[in-house]
Amino acid sequence: MTIPTLDAFFTMMAQGFIQRAFVIGIIVALMSSILSVFIVLKRISLIGDGLAHTAFGGLALGYYLGFLPLWVAGGIVILGSIGITKAMRSKVSGDAAVAVFLELGLASGIFLLSLARGYGINLESLLFGSILLVTFEQMLYALLVLGLTFAFVLVFYKELAYSTFDEVQARAAGIRTWFFDYSVGVFAGIAIIVSIPIVGVLLISALLVLPALTSVQISKSLRQTVLLSPVFGLLSVVLGLIASVITDTASGATIVLVGLAIFIVTLAVTRRGKRRVSPH
Repeated sequence: MTIPTLDAFFTMMAQGFIQRAFVIGIIVALMSSILSVFIVLKRISLIGDGLAHTAFGGLALGYYLGFLPLWVAGGIVILGSIGITKAMRSKVSGDAAVAVFLELGLASGIFLLSLARGYGINLESLLFGSILLVTFEQMLYALLVLGLTFAFVLVFYKELAYSTFDEVQARAAGIRTWFFDYSVGVFAGIAIIVSIPIVGVLLISALLVLPALTSVQISKSLRQTVLLSPVFGLLSVVLGLIASVITDTASGATIVLVGLAIFIVTLAVTRRGKRRVSPH
């Protein structure tokens, strides 16, 4: 590994594709961080993993059929999010529901890709993404999904907060909790589809969990969690991209490793702080 000089680093940062990578990374970070709050607090963190693998199966189907892979995957993921949410609202446990769709998506994806061998499908780009090859069209799609996600959370914040912390009382108060459960799942699925070409199937689920999981360690209210989660998401993406440019490593994996490092440091600091204020 050769570490570039300061001049070489700034020269690389001035490149258009690097700048586009930072823009799309920031958009994906904000989008996934907002959703991660409700995913983590409702204890359905594995839904991101299940939907990501469902998307993998949908992409494989689209490539096999030779028809708009992202659109096919989008339809499959939305159906998958509805299926997972419906299963979790029934007698099937959340982890079991996610596991079924995860295995189905992964197995069908591998099966279809093996049938389509030789058709020019880049498996590595599906699994790990290619943020440095992002297009202007992908940036627009991601920005649109971010805007819709932000608007949804802003308009229904009180209902989301109520149904997240006490679903029974929320139903008693007349809130249609089923609508918000399905909506969060669908938005997560759409965010995954937009993000897969950028960070890949294997890494997007981490971005839907780590920001909120980190912010929960230090926040004292839902409002603080919602505000801090995007901060940690942005730190992970920006520092991860800078590190990947310096070390010439895979951007998506580096972003997730930075996010994990931030979570571990935050967890260690908060636990140490709790021990210091202990009365014993």
